[in-house]
Amino acid sequence: MKRNILPIILTASVASFAFIASSCGSKSENSYVEYDGEQFFKPTMHNIVADTVFDYDGTKVETTRISRYDSIEDSNNFVSLNIYADITNGKINGAIAKYIEEAVNSFSTDTIVSHEISVDTVPTIDAARMVNVADTTISYFTTHIIPQALSDSIVAVNLAIDVKPVWANSYYVTYSMASQAYYGGAHGDDDFYLQTFDAKSGRPMGFYNLVQASQQDAVREQLLDVISRSHDMSVEKYLASVNEWAGNQGADLWTEQTFPIAHVALTNQGYVFCYPKYTIAPGSDGCPVYIVLVKK
Repeated sequence: MKRNILPIILTASVASFAFIASSCGSKSENSYVEYDGEQFFKPTMHNIVADTVFDYDGTKVETTRISRYDSIEDSNNFVSLNIYADITNGKINGAIAKYIEEAVNSFSTDTIVSHEISVDTVPTIDAARMVNVADTTISYFTTHIIPQALSDSIVAVNLAIDVKPVWANSYYVTYSMASQAYYGGAHGDDDFYLQTFDAKSGRPMGFYNLVQASQQDAVREQLLDVISRSHDMSVEKYLASVNEWAGNQGADLWTEQTFPIAHVALTNQGYVFCYPKYTIAPGSDGCPVYIVLVKK
């Protein structure tokens, strides 16, 4: 059993798209928004399976909401899932299932949860089978993870995952991926990002297939401008500061062309760049989120 949870390159906090949109909707071009560590709340309603339709300016995303919660001994030892499985696209569900699997596997050296979820490939899973994935996750956490933690005298162990669609058009659907994990210690692991999928194939999209090749350099330039101004610095001073913080030297120094991109998604606000804790800033800065507007 691992006593320190590995960083979960997933999500954390109920910082849903509503937070992002409200924070930056009135800002000018090249505005920025920073993730501020909103509290993650486990669902108050348990054992829900209900069809839910999201409507984004006429583009509908049909989902099945699956909400599961269980605890052992007290409220400090729990597992919570609140996910919206895509009814029409099993590949998106496969990505969600792998996300859940990776989060739970970070608590253990054993490969667990579901043998139908391959480590190397993204399976196609319909919404009905996603209910089984959720139930298997809850069962494993309450019968293995929590009991092991209690036997190790860990005062609290918990996992909360929240996955929901936040935007869509005819070509793409974007999900908010959030999780919070704790296994004793001073603090838990919280991360947050948005993930865009191809609406037809369910293929996860990234920087190089969301942003046209002719625009990539310009978008990178805008991203650095947004991040730098969020720190009240010029681009040059920000790059010098973040390189010093990261310990980069020589050929490893980040530039406008090589600055890391962790997660990028498309929404009606523009390109949303999300960074896990510790990737470009101290953990005290949380999970930075920046928006670069799409030029028409």
